[in-house]
Amino acid sequence: MGSGALPDTRWALADFGQQYQCYSKDFPRYLTAVISRLADPGHRAGLMENLSEESGIYEAEELTALSEIGIKSEWIVGKPHPQLFDRFCKAMGLEDQDLSSEPDQIICWREMLIGLLSSGTPAEAVGALGLGTENIVSTIYKPFSRAVAALPELAAKDTVFFPLHTAVDDHHQETLQGIAADLAVNDATRSELRRGMLKALALRSVFWDWMYRRALDPQNADKAL
Repeated sequence: MGSGALPDTRWALADFGQQYQCYSKDFPRYLTAVISRLADPGHRAGLMENLSEESGIYEAEELTALSEIGIKSEWIVGKPHPQLFDRFCKAMGLEDQDLSSEPDQIICWREMLIGLLSSGTPAEAVGALGLGTENIVSTIYKPFSRAVAALPELAAKDTVFFPLHTAVDDHHQETLQGIAADLAVNDATRSELRRGMLKALALRSVFWDWMYRRALDPQNADKAL
């Protein structure tokens, strides 16, 4: 994506927006599910701070740091992250009706992830959302930041979702890594953390492989399984 080597990078970005928003809009639900599984008040408080940022609430020092990389506070303050992604989708020309359909691949990913976070052990939940999700977010979004920057018709405000997550999610990673370290007190919980991570990565892989097949052949994207 970041190299521009796909047959139609702009189409691939719009398709990604249309499909991925079905998953990303529910991230507060995923985070809330993990918070509900944690017994330690300090752990819960750390993730509540992350949840506040997902809702568009930032500390002054965070806004200062973000301004240094070109992210203006008025673009993000008071704007929940799903709204920022919706802003990107609309800038790509997607309409509400485009964003209302949910393919089976997304439904399965979302429902199975929520089931893992809600019904697995607390360590599995942290492994899934921390080690298997937040730990890789900043890396995943970097190619998208490069791809949208290569489209001159897109304003920085409209694509702020991506550079914001390559910056803010490093802090989210640290919070969840700290919780994971506290939970890794014996072989059993370490295995649960690993199992949760592997399950989350497997679920994500199914979606990304599907999206890649679509991006390689846009004309036959609807035939991709």
